Amino acid sequence: MRTKFYPLSVAFLLTLVSCGGLRVISEQSETADLNKYNFYTLTDIEPGFLPDVNPTQKAQIESAITAEIEKLSTVNGNSGVTGPDILISYFVIVDTKQDVDTYTNYYARRRWQYQIIDVDIKEYKEGTLLLDFIDAKTNEVVWHGSATSMVTSNSIQLEKKINEAVMALFEKYKEDQKNESK
Repeated sequence: MRTKFYPLSVAFLLTLVSCGGLRVISEQSETADLNKYNFYTLTDIEPGFLPDVNPTQKAQIESAITAEIEKLSTVNGNSGVTGPDILISYFVIVDTKQDVDTYTNYYARRRWQYQIIDVDIKEYKEGTLLLDFIDAKTNEVVWHGSATSMVTSNSIQLEKKINEAVMALFEKYKEDQKNESK
């Protein structure tokens, strides 16, 4: 009997992991050469521009992006001689999602059977961090990335998720840079 439930438990575990995992997607401009950029800076975000983000979370996001920019830029201060090559802009979207599970239980005797259907609805929040890399001279978006994951109300775990999302986006950007040079 135990072997029958094993594939079901593996499928359930994979479903849980896929729901809670970080999904990173990127796309880049066909005309832009990502390898020519050396100096990056974070653009200023207008107050009230991020309705789903409180000031603490905004500071955490900007701190994580600035830390990754310092690893990416070739000059400290990200200024270059003529200013930054790339302006990095971000936006956050938080949606309320529902996860619906249906369970069917059968009860049967010799001459009758009874079926019970249970529906379990769970609400959760899903956050998406969008990063745009904008060419400072042409004002064209040369790279766009998004990282999506479930959002928690625990501030320590949320900060870890923010750092993971920003790091994953910058890793994806570096990967796209390497793929372009091939």
